Amino acid sequence: MENNMRSWNLFFSAIFASMISVLSVVMPFCLFLKFYHGNLFVVASERMSSRGIEVMLYLTPFLLFTAFICFWIVFRCLPVPKKIIETNHMLKVIITLGLNWFGLILFFQFLDGRIYDVVETLTFGIVSFFILLVPLMVGLLSGNIMYLLIDKRILKCGKINKIKDKYKSISSSPL
Repeated sequence: MENNMRSWNLFFSAIFASMISVLSVVMPFCLFLKFYHGNLFVVASERMSSRGIEVMLYLTPFLLFTAFICFWIVFRCLPVPKKIIETNHMLKVIITLGLNWFGLILFFQFLDGRIYDVVETLTFGIVSFFILLVPLMVGLLSGNIMYLLIDKRILKCGKINKIKDKYKSISSSPL
């Protein structure tokens, strides 16, 4: 078995992971709008600053595309999953994302010249990092599920074709 995911398995796993992770963010937000305002589309028709549903309708395709690219890169760098919950893969992704996230925050603080406000910024960074982890973990799990489902079907089809090839000579007439 290969060390990295094959191209079609990688493609479909990244699509499925991006759809599930984005919908795990968008659906609760839309439900919050529905319960808070009483009607989901009244908020979109009013000309106020709180037109959340319009923002989500415009933002969702962009989020899907961005999540697809991110999950494609993540799945490309990770080895092939053997189980649905791969704790080593999850820890690698969390550590890599955390180091990049906090490095980026400190870099922006340094460029802005406000390095003395690091404590306030790091508390925001920690809260936003944990919020970001929820769709990331949901996406990783769903990508692993999709990869294992596709891989199992390909293996089944391969076994069926091997059996057909094995008994093909028996089914043909010797004359």
